[in-house]
Amino acid sequence: MIMLIAKNTLMEGKQKEFTELAEKLVLATRKEAGCIAYDLVADQADACVYYFVEKYQDMKALEEHRATAHFQSIVPQFGPLRTKPSEVSVCDVLPFTE
Repeated sequence: MIMLIAKNTLMEGKQKEFTELAEKLVLATRKEAGCIAYDLVADQADACVYYFVEKYQDMKALEEHRATAHFQSIVPQFGPLRTKPSEVSVCDVLPFTE
């Protein structure tokens, strides 16, 4: 299982525009076959910081997500709203069991 965490630091006053675009991306992505979870979370300590927290079945599902029309059309629109490029960490979920 793959988890992706993408930190987005926005310019002051761009939160509404960002979250409106992000909502479209989140809702479309949640319908993808390989998507286990996909959320946007707001940092409690900084009103300009948001994280996409994503979980996929495998790397193939993540690659398929990045190739979707909604990803390709929405993600480039985030660029002008941020102070810097998104900081992305792709992680393996450790398979702990009881």
